[in-house]
Amino acid sequence: MGRALLALIVLSMPARSAAQVSDKEPALVAALIEALDDRDGEVRLNVATALANVGESAVPALITALGDPKKERRTGAALALGRIGPTAKAAVPRLVKALKDPEEMVRREASYALSRIVSRESSTASTESRPIVPPPDPPPSGGPR
Repeated sequence: MGRALLALIVLSMPARSAAQVSDKEPALVAALIEALDDRDGEVRLNVATALANVGESAVPALITALGDPKKERRTGAALALGRIGPTAKAAVPRLVKALKDPEEMVRREASYALSRIVSRESSTASTESRPIVPPPDPPPSGGPR
């Protein structure tokens, strides 16, 4: 089965929870991760989307793929993790490390993924504990003389 066909099949699958994972899914995830280095950028994008549709069960394999020697796989893994969203929280430490990747696209996708995974609720909770500092008084009207 060709990589593009494999990606299209998985793209048609609805996103699922970890409770709905089949016993054949690890082989499917492995094949999709292998396909992340396809020469065609559109195929790579579709494969990353397919991995995101697999959902939380793909996260461990995607974390591993963030350390792959091929930049396309690292980029696609970060993209897929971002599309999975908050249920991919286990990837946060590896994505933070990917922010220092030598490849710009890997850093960019890691940044995107982190912005999608870290929920706004957790970021607002941490700012609530900080004191609110009022802005400085505005300058007097008329300006300096």
